[in-house]
Amino acid sequence: MIYSLGILISLAAGFLLIRLLGGPRLNLIIHILLALALGLGIDGLAAFYIHIFLNQFNRWLPIGLVVLGIVFLIKYYSPSKFQMTKEYGWGLLTLALLAVPLAISAHYYPLGGWDAWSCWNLKTKFIFLAHEHWKDVLAPGLWRSNTQYPLLWPLINVWFCDLEGRFDQAIPMLNSIVIALLTAGILLFGLLELTGTLISSILAAVIVTALPFGIILYTSQYSDALLGLFLLSTFVCLLLAEKYNLPKLKILSMIFLGLMSFTKSEGLVATCIVALGFFWRERSHKKELKPLILAFFLALLPTIIFTFFFAPKNEAFINGLVSTEKPTTWARLNIILVYPWPEFISGKWNCFWLLALGGILLAGKKLWQSTLGLIGVSLILYLGVVLAYYAVNTYFEIGWWLSQTLARILFAMMPTIALWIGLGL
Repeated sequence: MIYSLGILISLAAGFLLIRLLGGPRLNLIIHILLALALGLGIDGLAAFYIHIFLNQFNRWLPIGLVVLGIVFLIKYYSPSKFQMTKEYGWGLLTLALLAVPLAISAHYYPLGGWDAWSCWNLKTKFIFLAHEHWKDVLAPGLWRSNTQYPLLWPLINVWFCDLEGRFDQAIPMLNSIVIALLTAGILLFGLLELTGTLISSILAAVIVTALPFGIILYTSQYSDALLGLFLLSTFVCLLLAEKYNLPKLKILSMIFLGLMSFTKSEGLVATCIVALGFFWRERSHKKELKPLILAFFLALLPTIIFTFFFAPKNEAFINGLVSTEKPTTWARLNIILVYPWPEFISGKWNCFWLLALGGILLAGKKLWQSTLGLIGVSLILYLGVVLAYYAVNTYFEIGWWLSQTLARILFAMMPTIALWIGLGL
């Protein structure tokens, strides 16, 4: 019951902020889905500023900060007409059906996967329970919990713990289901809004979300799911802004982009790549660019603060380009170049990457034009930077490292790849 109240508060905050930016022209369903995704990000930022700077002397302050924002934004609310159509009904039914396997998987694995135990939920407990001693979670001795990673995922959980008044393991479990359904919904209704084709929109959402391996990763409570949600939301908002000629909606795209940087180190890499591509493309519109840069900076600010003032040194890093003990070798490079190909055809993906390759070939040049071109180039550069990091950082044995992490990198990209190919076709 209390968790549901938290969802409603988050939804209200996001809904009103989008109404301020996008007006009443967005379809109500995609508006609600984007609003809840944004609301979760707002929760995390509220918890960040209150807990980090005030050391959690009052758990009601993060809640009050979000509610205060709702009170401020309520004046911008104006009702809009919405007519439930057969297409929207089928889309909602699809989401309801997708919730079933997610709920079953979460029920059997309520504590999530290894990263949930050793990293994200551990940090949630430290921040919520340790009060002024929360910084102990960043101690060098806990480097295996990725102490240098940003904190958005655990801070979202902390915000709900504040509302609950206690740490409850059901909170990260439920949040993992909500994030999975938001990703599926934004992909489905985003494609439906942009293309008007119901069947292909449903297929894209089902293929991405109902993949057994994907269900495991979603309910493992990994932050890769949050990264994937914000990356998808960034491009959906950008495409909707262009379709409906709503320049202000690009601000929302920049907010999602900034939030993505606070999910994990790979999120910051993806944020920089997309931001550079977007700002380069928009460089001739200097007047429109200023508010976009400001929105991006404000959403990026928590990442900047954490990175420069709180994040410890990455203990699991050896620069193989200069190290004599563990240098980057040709053998390591060969493994990095070869390993992804068997991964793509692995049975755990149920032919997703083969379908993606077929879609890319069928769509052809259209995928490399305008905003679709920005999506495609950003995805390629992101994967390229990740593979380059595998080569440079020689701390881990490369075969083990690739087997443990590359699949999650690809998993976070899947919803945006499905959007990209769906629009191209």
